[in-house]
Amino acid sequence: MIARSWLWISVWLLLVVGNGLADDKLRIVGYLPEYRITAIDPTMGARLTDVVFFSIEPQPGKALVHPKWEAAKPLLMRWKQQHGVRVTITLGGWNRSSGFPKIAATPESRQAFGAEVLKLCQGYELDGIDLDWEHPKNTREEADYAALIVELQRVSKPHNLTVTAAVAGWQRLPAEGWQALDAVHLMAYDGPKQHSTYESAVADVKRLRDQGVPADRIRLGVPFYGRGITSRNKTLTYAEIVKQHTPAPDVNEVDGVYFNGPDLMRQKMMLVQEQKLGGVMIWEIGQDAPGGASLLRRFDEFVR
Repeated sequence: MIARSWLWISVWLLLVVGNGLADDKLRIVGYLPEYRITAIDPTMGARLTDVVFFSIEPQPGKALVHPKWEAAKPLLMRWKQQHGVRVTITLGGWNRSSGFPKIAATPESRQAFGAEVLKLCQGYELDGIDLDWEHPKNTREEADYAALIVELQRVSKPHNLTVTAAVAGWQRLPAEGWQALDAVHLMAYDGPKQHSTYESAVADVKRLRDQGVPADRIRLGVPFYGRGITSRNKTLTYAEIVKQHTPAPDVNEVDGVYFNGPDLMRQKMMLVQEQKLGGVMIWEIGQDAPGGASLLRRFDEFVR
């Protein structure tokens, strides 16, 4: 009986560790686009648990290669070695998702893509991959996306690689897709009018939870930028907002642009704690203000 109990404990540990879920620490996940790499603050790695390098545009039958990887690799590997930061890379993104429908359409194309993903992770020394299909257009594509996620998890799990996905608050997937993801990066921003309020974050989290996504796999997305309330194409990085307007910590709107200031960021982190979510996801760390005005610094009290 004792031997059987230890067997079940061993199996449970293998499943948990293999799924990347053994660490119950709140994750602070920062996206880093390739166009920020030469200007990023190299000390940021000490405040992150994960960095997601953005992005590769996947196409059927083509190798997964990021033209800026060699420029980014020294910094990302230094963060990994010095601070234990998990390094992953995004496949897809806005205007980089056109290849997904064909890639996900058949078992054969999904398997071929899975082999290419494994090759990418091993060649780049990655800890996993992040999917960003914006967006499946119908239930067939949603089902194909779920099947693709399941295939990528099948390939990745034996190598202790993670599979995550960035999703909009309104997005839907079949249950098997959600279940196969190690984490969901909830893009709780770019909504209508005031694009990323506390109330909209609560609603977006609820929509995912109602679909059966476990709370500890949800990483709440927060913006390090502001967007125009009526002029949607008007955007400012948080660094630009601080430089141009020097807003007080409780201010979230300047010159018709809505953003998340320090007090609102703290409220969202408290939401993460209260609902026992897996952490926060930041789009994107290159938009942060320098020095004491940094939003990233506001998360220290929750993870240190």
